[in-house]
Amino acid sequence: MDVTNETLPNTLDILFENHPYGYTIKNKVVVLNKKAEAAEKNRPPLNRPPANASPQTERQQTVSGTVQDSTGTALEGVTVTIVGTDRRTSTNSSGSYQIEASAGESLDFSIIGYTSQRVRLTGGMTTVNIILAQALSDLDEVVVVAFGTQKKISVTGSIASVQTKEIKQSPAANLAVTLAGRLPGLTTLQRSGEPGRDHTALFLRGMGTLNATAPIILVDGVEREMTYIDPNEVESVTILKDASSTALFGVRGANGVILVTTKRGTSEKPTIGLLYEHGLQGFTRTPEVISSYDWARLKNQAWANENPNVDPNDPVNQPPYSEYALDRFMFQDYPSAYPNTNWQKLLFNDFVAQQRYNLNLSGGGDYVQYFVNVGFLNQGGQWKIDPEVTDYDPAGFLKRYNFRSNIDAKLNKSGKLTTFLNAAGYFERVNSPNASTEEIFRRTYTFFPVVLPGPLTPEGEVLIGTGNYNVSPWALINRTGYRQETRNNITASWGLKQDLEFLTKGLSAKFMASFDTRTVYSLTAGREYQRWTQVIDPNTSNHLGMDSVAYIRMFPELENTPLSIGSGSNFQSFFNFQLSADYNRVFNEKHSVTGMLLAQQEQRVMPNDRLPFNLRGIALRAIYGYDNKYFAEFNAGYNGSEQFAKGRRYGFFPTISGGWVISNESFLRDHQIISLLKLRGSYGRVGSDRLGGRRFLYLDDIQRQTGGGYSGSLGRGGKIGENYIGNPAIQWEVAKKTNFGLELGLFNELTLNADVFHERRDNILISRQTIPMVYGIEPSRMSPVNMGIVENKGFEIELNYNKRLNTDWSILSKLNYNFARNKVLFADELQLPTDFKHQYRQTGYRIGQAFGYELRDGYYGSYEEIANEGLNYVGYTVRPGDFKYVDANEDGIIDERDMVPIGYSGIPEFTFGGAFNVTYRNLDVSFLLQGVHNVTQAMGSYGTHSEWDFKERHLHAWTAERAAAGEDIRYPRLALGASVSERDNNTFFLENRSFIRLKNAEIGYRIPLSAIKGLGAKEVRVYVNGLNLLTWDSMREKDYDPEVGYSLSYPVYRVFNAGVSVNF
Repeated sequence: MDVTNETLPNTLDILFENHPYGYTIKNKVVVLNKKAEAAEKNRPPLNRPPANASPQTERQQTVSGTVQDSTGTALEGVTVTIVGTDRRTSTNSSGSYQIEASAGESLDFSIIGYTSQRVRLTGGMTTVNIILAQALSDLDEVVVVAFGTQKKISVTGSIASVQTKEIKQSPAANLAVTLAGRLPGLTTLQRSGEPGRDHTALFLRGMGTLNATAPIILVDGVEREMTYIDPNEVESVTILKDASSTALFGVRGANGVILVTTKRGTSEKPTIGLLYEHGLQGFTRTPEVISSYDWARLKNQAWANENPNVDPNDPVNQPPYSEYALDRFMFQDYPSAYPNTNWQKLLFNDFVAQQRYNLNLSGGGDYVQYFVNVGFLNQGGQWKIDPEVTDYDPAGFLKRYNFRSNIDAKLNKSGKLTTFLNAAGYFERVNSPNASTEEIFRRTYTFFPVVLPGPLTPEGEVLIGTGNYNVSPWALINRTGYRQETRNNITASWGLKQDLEFLTKGLSAKFMASFDTRTVYSLTAGREYQRWTQVIDPNTSNHLGMDSVAYIRMFPELENTPLSIGSGSNFQSFFNFQLSADYNRVFNEKHSVTGMLLAQQEQRVMPNDRLPFNLRGIALRAIYGYDNKYFAEFNAGYNGSEQFAKGRRYGFFPTISGGWVISNESFLRDHQIISLLKLRGSYGRVGSDRLGGRRFLYLDDIQRQTGGGYSGSLGRGGKIGENYIGNPAIQWEVAKKTNFGLELGLFNELTLNADVFHERRDNILISRQTIPMVYGIEPSRMSPVNMGIVENKGFEIELNYNKRLNTDWSILSKLNYNFARNKVLFADELQLPTDFKHQYRQTGYRIGQAFGYELRDGYYGSYEEIANEGLNYVGYTVRPGDFKYVDANEDGIIDERDMVPIGYSGIPEFTFGGAFNVTYRNLDVSFLLQGVHNVTQAMGSYGTHSEWDFKERHLHAWTAERAAAGEDIRYPRLALGASVSERDNNTFFLENRSFIRLKNAEIGYRIPLSAIKGLGAKEVRVYVNGLNLLTWDSMREKDYDPEVGYSLSYPVYRVFNAGVSVNF
């Protein structure tokens, strides 16, 4: 028998299903006996009807009794349910209950903390007394760890997990998004919402290195992608955070590990699950737009700020827009010449559809168990497409097909030899306009409302408008062609497991071979198109007395061209082989010994690389436990990679950890308040070979080059060039990690998990900056060196509460609060001159720490004030309405020497999440809050600075009149070009990205079985849920979502979703 992730009672039920023996559980001791005795053990005396009883006694009657625990104590709040109906009751304070039932029906007795029991009523049965055995505590459960499972009581590392029920409450298209706010220590940042390209950044315990920070992801024990997986396939997601839990990964474990475990079959009757969801998605935020009238006024205002001394009667130097033009924009009586274009409304749909379909089959018998899942996701894009002017489809969309099949089988009657086959994959098509996403948003956010979007000219060409803008955002979507990617991914794992008890009890061996392929076919269809510009002639009038309008070709030599097709493909393959031996045994009922030895070889073939990536090594885990109270664990990884020179390719990464379950001591056992108290700690080394940049840094990069004269055997123009000098001493990063944890349980309802951690990352690969000039080699030609050092420390707190209030009500809440702060201790940074306020930009600060100019209160009010102050702003002309900068080094000059640390980095230091669930009979309500704090980031100039475009914020810009009137001023003076105020690197444009978000919310209802008898279903549930529903943040301007890292990124989406799931 091969059972994983099952409770002990379920496992015993499977074990004894076809045997004459049964069991009872008393005080966590399993007692074997005959099935008849086991059944009779908890059965009350039967009130059998007399032999001559009439048939009326078989009809519905009152059934009553009491429910006690194994010590004879009455249990209050036990739910008594008639199986297959909605009829239920609960026990009172004396453990008594009463319910109407008929012979042939079954009573189910359940309460949190005890193993449920089910009794089938026979004729005349009116009294049923029950003794419920205490359920296995969380410590007795089995949890997923690296390359296997482990009893939770013996876990001494820092891990956390989330189950399928919580994952499926989110309608996100990307599985990584469903983890936001749910796991302590995991930071998720949804950087984009573009279908098929929605990047989500993942960090475990913040950032601990100057290089790659992403954790490695394993799906069913093999390193694979996670984003494409159908949530309906997932059983759980587990994160491994400290050295003890990640040591088996050796050279890859420093950034933490995410384990995705998919569902498997059971030894039960087949079950079929159907799911359908239909949702609407739209952007959470886009910049606020203003009317063409306001835009033209602001343009004139910016011109006036730049030309304060121009004679208003000068016929040449006049504002860009006359009073006549302003009136036309205001009254919109001549829109073909003076339009009011809302580019976002023109180009973006408010909402587009998203659908998900899913079918799964699960079941099996004694010899074979199976789980099969098929899914389809159809996610639309927000672009508005005009099908009348295109002969192709530039719409943005994602269409993904998923499948998975997990099969487990016994190869002999004893079940000592088992096999498994996991096969999965996806096929998806991603479509988008040929123009880049960044270019479309840049043009959309910076194109003026005074520019016509179209319609097309009578000649059928795209109209651009006035000025020198030669690209239309409407045309970028509808006229430049399209891009399409077709992605195929197939993964397969096959393995054998052999029980080796004939050698020694508790020993087993396992072999697994995995093969993955990924193919991406790309198709680009581009075209050129003719553009026209609009010219308004104020000296002539049309028949309406308005200025006449003419259209002029911008590129007379350019004609519309047919689609130019380009294509490409790349292929990746991956091989992984694992051979392991496991040992698990208990001696004298107190001494438990667990061990694992695993050897692994993997090879990854990537496009454009002639040589494959290889990794090989062994991993060791040894655990000793005494009486379920004291635990000691040793883990180690020994890995090698071809990325390093011979003699330096293998590294040893050992860790030690221990735990003390104080609640199992005699002085705390069976304590009425403290149900769990455990201390644990770990220390060890793990590594990272994700160094970035080119491969084989230990080798010199010498290549034949062309150019120049004849050079003998090299031919004309031939020569040898040394691009880089190799570094044979290069090696992996080393993280020394310390972790201490506390686990506390109260009343079997409330649990607290707390961890504090410290990490020092050495050997970080960096480029040297302090090479003397006399060395004779440019720093850019030197290979990186292992010299960087970063410190990272913090804490995590998780609080869970689970309680059934009565028969109808139950509540569940999970809260987590996390902190991680890093500091760069050494980066071989060139020290700046002493007249700089801060002589380093990295050393001593957070990774990604922003530097910029601090602002003083207020704005300059006049040229006289500027002159009296006497500060010299290098490279800029200061005018009234500009910011006042702090002269940090007090030298009378405002330049880079005055830059100081401002804000934080773009990765939050504090993260928190709160999940809440309330169930009332068949109705359930849940919601998830996610939040971050201590995070800042500048949005960039496009769509933000007045030199590119005007937005709602600019209506509140500084003017002398507003300042004199004491009005609220939200922006410095407007400018036609770059101004001293509109520098990205000052405290005004560095936005506080802290937020609290209603990440998910769901309301579900299970339709009563009595209402769906004819359907033949075991369960029908309808629900509505949503993603990114509400956001509360501290951003000064609400133009962009706080999670988006860049103003020109595809915005994060909000989803409103409805669905139905049916189980047969």
